[in-house]
Amino acid sequence: MRKRSKFLCALALTAALLAATVAAGCAQSTDYTEEIRGYQERLEALMQENEALQERLALLEGSAASPGTEEETQETAETQSDSGTAFSEETVEETESAPETVPAETEGNADAEEEKTVRILVLGDSIWGNYRDDTGVAVKVQGYMGRLGYDAVIYNAAIGGTKATLDPEDSPWEFGPGSNNDLPKMISILDEKTDVGYLQGKAAYEEMAAAIEGKDELDVVILAYGMNDFLEQAAINNSDEPWKGYGTALVHAVGEIRRICSKAQIMIVAPTYASYFPISVSNMGEKALSNYASIAMDVAKGEGTLCVDGYSGLGIDPYTADAYIEDGVHLNEKGRDVYARAVASCLVFGQEGQVSGNTYDFDRQS
Repeated sequence: MRKRSKFLCALALTAALLAATVAAGCAQSTDYTEEIRGYQERLEALMQENEALQERLALLEGSAASPGTEEETQETAETQSDSGTAFSEETVEETESAPETVPAETEGNADAEEEKTVRILVLGDSIWGNYRDDTGVAVKVQGYMGRLGYDAVIYNAAIGGTKATLDPEDSPWEFGPGSNNDLPKMISILDEKTDVGYLQGKAAYEEMAAAIEGKDELDVVILAYGMNDFLEQAAINNSDEPWKGYGTALVHAVGEIRRICSKAQIMIVAPTYASYFPISVSNMGEKALSNYASIAMDVAKGEGTLCVDGYSGLGIDPYTADAYIEDGVHLNEKGRDVYARAVASCLVFGQEGQVSGNTYDFDRQS
């Protein structure tokens, strides 16, 4: 470009000089025919050289960038700018109130994919423990978390038939292989005071062992007990022996988990509605199932944990029970799906110390 500018300046000066000479020759009526012809020939040669130079420069510029490349680059940049982050604007709006436990995506952060991983340990009963295939709660929660932009790694250490409370014959300080795998024993195993090997033979064994290995990196610990406490009519509270009262056991467990897994947030899921009771108690009174559910939610509010109302917050009641419960107690696949939606919704949008009452509308994301 610099060579072409210099050449054009020289050409312009030559043309100006030629014009001045012709004008001067006409004014003085002097015969400068031969001199003018020389200037004309020089001017023509310069013009030809200029054309050749322009053609050469055009070829050089074409090899560096083909016509339209700059426009295409600008169009690509505008398209990338319009695409935004991995979340759509609608999803970002919904996730603005997400708790600190579930890491939000950070734009421009090279570790964004790692930050979106949420590690969850589940301690609970058969609602989580009995179904470990694609129809189970754990797998469904992973799916719904994925639809909200999170990679949920779930250690499902739930065991069917277990309780939050301690059996009278069990010691609160030592749990041998013959003791029930209730919440106090699971806390002791998590704290590595009791050997995780006592769970061998159960589906929860490998899950619990993996959770212990990475317990410092756990983001959430879910406590989902209450149905079996109700069926065995465990004490509602026991201030003298905390592990032997349902409410006091949950409070004690929250404190222990916070000590063992200081990074983890805790979620309490109240027991789900049931329509069949094999014991001689009704769904009313001091030790009714609804009472255990209320105690669970009271503990969550008092201890500042996340909370899902499994009893009355899933749309399961005496009128709809047949559509969600398979045997009067356990949730069928439809019921487990509703339960999983509520858990995933609470993980992302729930607030500590509050019962999660609004389930995210996952259907609109389909």
